[in-house]
Amino acid sequence: MRIRVRSEIGKLRAVIMQPPGKGIERCTPLNVQSLAWDAIPSPHKAMEEHLAWVRAVRSSGAQVYLFEDLLRDILADSDVKKRLVASVAETERRFLAPRTLEALAEHLSGLVPSVLVETLFFGMTVDELNERTNAASLSDLANPATQWALFPMSNVLYTRDPVAVVGEGIVFCRMHNRDREKEPLCYRAIFRRHPLFASLSAPAWYGEDPGDDDPIEGGNVHCYSPSCVVIGINERTRPDAIEKLAERTMAKGDVTDVIALMFENPRLSEKDNIGLSVHMDMFLNMIDRDAFLFFPYMERKLTVLHLTPGKGGRIRIRREDSLFDTLKRVLKLDAIRIIKVGGDESEAVAFAEQRAGSGGNTVNLEPGKVCIWDRNIATIRALERGGIQVVAVDADELTKGGGGPRCSTLPLWRDDLS
Repeated sequence: MRIRVRSEIGKLRAVIMQPPGKGIERCTPLNVQSLAWDAIPSPHKAMEEHLAWVRAVRSSGAQVYLFEDLLRDILADSDVKKRLVASVAETERRFLAPRTLEALAEHLSGLVPSVLVETLFFGMTVDELNERTNAASLSDLANPATQWALFPMSNVLYTRDPVAVVGEGIVFCRMHNRDREKEPLCYRAIFRRHPLFASLSAPAWYGEDPGDDDPIEGGNVHCYSPSCVVIGINERTRPDAIEKLAERTMAKGDVTDVIALMFENPRLSEKDNIGLSVHMDMFLNMIDRDAFLFFPYMERKLTVLHLTPGKGGRIRIRREDSLFDTLKRVLKLDAIRIIKVGGDESEAVAFAEQRAGSGGNTVNLEPGKVCIWDRNIATIRALERGGIQVVAVDADELTKGGGGPRCSTLPLWRDDLS
């Protein structure tokens, strides 16, 4: 199978999705924030919602692959399993004593693929590891701060963030938070070793070269056209990573313009682990050839930096005064339509839909046709008034993770725009 994504809106043909997984079963009132969920979800209801969400995507004509299935497939290869277990254990090195780390790697190596996938998602406490191996270190067992021998993969629902397809290349992301560090390792193994991608020779725009250590996450990476990529700069995606991606896509790809948006992620309180806009796709999404869904509160918090090819293979960078004026010029549009999260309702409604319903986060099934969580009533009305077809998805439990439809889809192939 080939991969190709040259826009955010082309007809969706192939995508990776994933149910929330067993990691959410770990959520309790005491740890829900550290597992990066807003509230404790119902695993059963979340699974039902996700099944319906997958059906909606499939009914549009897209082929849906599940992350857990692809991962289980490659772990049947003993060499892949050995390498991936070693990489996964390495993510826990800074948290565990050497003896515990060795016990963890040995235990994971002995699991059959289906159980290994389940264990990776569910995680394992130090006490659980010791019950199974009797080999954990006393220092870890006696340290109340060392709860996890294997931190749960509690956000696998959000397949967009660990990897991104840009053109015919791949961004293997570096994740900011501990709960997500293992996901890019799994996706890299899938793209490089799964039979589905056996004929794939896609370049890695980021994540495979020595020194690709700065965070970058797929929720901040948007492909607006074959030549224009828009990337958010915040705590989860750093400037050095963007500059490397820009240099490589300009040198070996079709990209001529990278627009970097520096933004803040306002928190509603000290306990707010997610914030209003953890990634750029939470407040800005291209939804048609000339239309964007935008959370207007963010406009005064943006700094626009425009990267283009310079002399001698260097990148030229200039500040821009206006995001949408820049997009209009770069995308060669006569005009731009901006549809606001919350529509014409009050600012309170806009904030409520943005934070509680991920109202600014949509994914296109085709040009002018988007999926959005169904609780965003005012935003749905605004989209429909703006001529956008809406597929509203029931997601009362899925919203508790703080993400939306774009977050939970990883496009592999979109039709080119004519």
